[in-house]
Amino acid sequence: MTVDFDYKTFAKDLTRQAEGSIPRDVALQHKKEFLDRIYNFTYIAGEAFSKDDSIKDSDTAKMLTQIISEWTFHKYVDLLRSNIPAMYHESILQKLGFVAFEMTREATLGNLPREEMLKLVEIQLKKAFEKACRQLAANGQISGEVCENALTLSNIDAMSAKMTKFNTYKYTVCALCFALFTMGMNVFYINYPHLDVLNTVALIVLSMYIGFYIGVKKFS
Repeated sequence: MTVDFDYKTFAKDLTRQAEGSIPRDVALQHKKEFLDRIYNFTYIAGEAFSKDDSIKDSDTAKMLTQIISEWTFHKYVDLLRSNIPAMYHESILQKLGFVAFEMTREATLGNLPREEMLKLVEIQLKKAFEKACRQLAANGQISGEVCENALTLSNIDAMSAKMTKFNTYKYTVCALCFALFTMGMNVFYINYPHLDVLNTVALIVLSMYIGFYIGVKKFS
C-alpha cells in the first residue's frame, strides 16, 4: 500500500526553499538549471518513496525525500564550483541520488535513529562522490588535478562552519564586553558595595559561555 504523499507540492516547496539558499556565485551563473535539477531530483525521490510499500507513512516519505533533496543541493553546488565539465554532472548526481535512496530506505527498514541515518548517508555519499570523480579521472575524462580539487569541496561543511561562526559571534562579543565591564569595575570602582556579587555573576556567566562555546564547536 502506497503512502498518501503529495510529492509534487513537496518538491515545489523544497525548491522554493532552495532558491533562498543558493550561494551567490552559483546563483549568478546557474540559477535556473540549478533549481530545475533540485526540483527534478526531489520529485523523483518523492515519487519513489510514495510508491514504496516499505514506507508506512507520509512523514517518513517526506523526511527521506528531504534528505535526498538537501544532499542534491550541496553536491550540485560542489560540482558547479569544480572544473568537472557540466556533461558529467547529471550522471554523478544520479549515482548519488541512488545511493541516498538506498541508504535512507535501508536505514528506515532497520529502524535506525535519524541521527545515525544522516551520518550513514553522509559517509556513503562522500564515498560515492569520490568514486565517481576518480572514475572520470581513470577514464581520462578529467585530469587528476580536477578530481582532487573536486574532492576538497564541501558546501555542506562550509555552510555549517558559517552558521557556527554566526551563532557564536554575537555571544562572544557579549561575553567579552561583560568581562571588560567587570574588570573595569574591579580596577576603577574597587569600593563598589556590590562588587563581590558582580564578580560572582561574572564568573558564572563566563563559565557558562565557555561551556556553550566548546559545546557548539564540538557538536555543531
